[in-house]
Amino acid sequence: MSALWSDGDTVIAAATAPGSAAIGVLRLSGPETLAILARHCLKHSADAAPDFAAAPRRAIFCRVVDALNAPIDEALVVFFAAPASYTGEDSAEISLHGNPLLLRKAIEAMLSASVTEGRSLRPAGPGEFTRRAYLNGRMDLTRAEAVHRVVTARSELELEASRKNLYGELTRLTARFRSALIHLKAETEAEVDFSTEDLTFESRAARQARVRDLIAQIEELLRRGRETERLRHGFQAALVGAPNAGKSSLMNRMLGWDRSIVSPIAGTTRDYVAETIQFEGAELRLVDTAGLRDATDVIEEQGVRLSRETMRRSQIILHVIDGALPPYAFPHLEDAPVVVHVFNKIDVADVRAAYRDQVGSDRSVAISCATGAGVDELRRILRELLLGATAAPDVLLLEDRHRFHFLHIQTALERVLELWAQGAPDEITALEIDRALEHAGAITGRIDAEEILGRIFSIFCVGK
Repeated sequence: MSALWSDGDTVIAAATAPGSAAIGVLRLSGPETLAILARHCLKHSADAAPDFAAAPRRAIFCRVVDALNAPIDEALVVFFAAPASYTGEDSAEISLHGNPLLLRKAIEAMLSASVTEGRSLRPAGPGEFTRRAYLNGRMDLTRAEAVHRVVTARSELELEASRKNLYGELTRLTARFRSALIHLKAETEAEVDFSTEDLTFESRAARQARVRDLIAQIEELLRRGRETERLRHGFQAALVGAPNAGKSSLMNRMLGWDRSIVSPIAGTTRDYVAETIQFEGAELRLVDTAGLRDATDVIEEQGVRLSRETMRRSQIILHVIDGALPPYAFPHLEDAPVVVHVFNKIDVADVRAAYRDQVGSDRSVAISCATGAGVDELRRILRELLLGATAAPDVLLLEDRHRFHFLHIQTALERVLELWAQGAPDEITALEIDRALEHAGAITGRIDAEEILGRIFSIFCVGK
């Protein structure tokens, strides 16, 4: 935050996205929220403000005015009394008509009047409302980070994973790790402090088993995080094959609308055509490419080159085969990671048997782009390739920061096992347990780290 700014200031920003809309919302938060509302949000039929403090969390119809009481707009105003607000402070939301000019005019009027009248109102910084919610104990760091993800999620799977963190799943997982580490440390230190007492302690073998179990849990958590990250970034499937095999028709059939030009003339597609769709909750980018053959002119040669580059960047190759033609040799598929051979035009002929040697162990499916036959089976194959055989992936969204700390917890616990195997005194192993506890605390924010906070909240939009 700027040295000229204070977390004790009252802040204002538009909480809705830029652009025209039916409604635009201004958000206020800070100790002077009530005073600003009293100055600029007046009753509809009188030059006096409603008693917002007497009616928290209720929408009140008001006139929004500037410093000279000139009208700016009509609005619904909701006051939230601390600590029962998003930020944990007195705050308010002012819903005006969604013209950006009106929102900007209202903000400028309140800022200008506050300067003249000596109030500490200023524009909010990026992520400042959520930052205040964290600082005021309304949420921990994992939930604060999830707010940004919920707002910016590009797929249903990413949105689901973000919601899980917003509702506290990662917080609960981390709390369980922290509780287990505290118990392990207490048992270890008790054996040191009370070694001469007639007490019964958990055996070393039992403690080793618990540590191994914690390491296994962290490995599974990191695996889930990697799988979710893979799903979050989406997939690219390239539609390739000989000219006029039906790649553009399949593209249109998968999209549900005509995106690629379909023509009986071979070589219609010279450049690639790409569209992104939501497929089973994940992002799938379909790329219709130029037909693979010996080019007849410079333009087609460039199209074939782009097709091969697209294949190299794709996770899945949908190799479309023209079932209406006699068997022909497959084009070279650039050692693609996953190939699905799509025999098109089964309404004309089903030629899969003739290609048994060329298909080998690759997946294959017979379809008709004209009738839609077999397309559901192709979708099932794609779903299995993208999401696996499970009905619903067990998503867990981990930021780079989370992975960093979990890896350090894992390393510290592996070091504990090594020290025990070497016969090291418990005082030494307790230091490694302390290190693991520090990293567990850092995940949820049980530390004071201004640099971490600045990095996390700098990526937020201003009104959040």
